[in-house]
Amino acid sequence: MDDGGHDAGHESAGQDTTPNPQHAGDVDPRMARFAGQVGEVEDPLTWGLDLEDEALTGCEDDTDPTSDRFVRSYRTFAGESLEVETLRTAVAEDAVEDVVRAAASGALAAPLHADIAAPVEPDAEPAPRPGRDFADDFADYRSAMRAIVAEVDAVELEHDTFDVDGHPVAATEVQVRDVVAVHVATPGRGLVITGPADLVDRVTVVTRPIRSLLHPPERR
Repeated sequence: MDDGGHDAGHESAGQDTTPNPQHAGDVDPRMARFAGQVGEVEDPLTWGLDLEDEALTGCEDDTDPTSDRFVRSYRTFAGESLEVETLRTAVAEDAVEDVVRAAASGALAAPLHADIAAPVEPDAEPAPRPGRDFADDFADYRSAMRAIVAEVDAVELEHDTFDVDGHPVAATEVQVRDVVAVHVATPGRGLVITGPADLVDRVTVVTRPIRSLLHPPERR
């Protein structure tokens, strides 16, 4: 997790964990901007999930509601990924479709990211791959990404409800293969939950003040 997340975990136990804007200079400025409720999976071990990472990503951009977000990434014991993203600002109704389709495309493309790497100097010589180079790999990656986006764009959106904080909330979702991406609106913000369809349908998602779960406050 980045420095903003580490700083989030050093409040005293029992105190309000919402960052104080008066002390924004003591905390990563992005954390101060993100003061408020963010999403998480309640009791992740119940669903066979382990919290793998939490991070602030992007930057403030009024034209892109997904540019500034807090992401909690979970992984199942079987290696499947589930993410709960909290968008700092609400998503306009006409942009929700783009948001959920992009989330689904990203989840489907995740395995591709591990297969291509920039041509940096490695610590150890990798096994040679005859007839392959970075340009070939990148071309294949681009082709695969285009195919994924086209597949996601061809699927109809679904409008249903999704439980947040124990209450059903209007939701927009798209499912491709066994991956689903769901967008729900929370007060002043948006949540995007992405992962295996059968798991996303069952997990309990709640919103709580932003704080670090990977680095909880030390007891005194």
